[in-house]
Amino acid sequence: MNQTNQLARNDASGMENVLLVDDEVEICLLLSGILQREGFNTSYALSLKEARERLSSGSYEVVFLDLNLPDGVGYQLIPAIRDLKEDTKIVVVSAYDVERKKAEEKGADYFVAKPFTRTKILDVLKQLAFDQ
Repeated sequence: MNQTNQLARNDASGMENVLLVDDEVEICLLLSGILQREGFNTSYALSLKEARERLSSGSYEVVFLDLNLPDGVGYQLIPAIRDLKEDTKIVVVSAYDVERKKAEEKGADYFVAKPFTRTKILDVLKQLAFDQ
């Protein structure tokens, strides 16, 4: 078992369910593959509407949230996430690094610039686990 997988099972207990919100199926599948190999359960949504449906029917400890979605801006989802489960960690993922400061102001816990690497995603999860 690798060190990160150990993290997913031990240090990040309570962070096993992850929702990926991105209109690019390829990004969802890429993130899902990275996370599933580390022991996380993943679901994904391709729009704000679909994300709201998933959030209302499940409990997620981490949400990876793209900003440019077909039915709005990802920031619109942050209050709904917090209303459902205040301690859910929100990671904004965007190709626009200029959004970093705004993501923090809007309540995101972390920002990841696209393109990202597997290592970057795993580093974010480690950081979020230590922030609990």
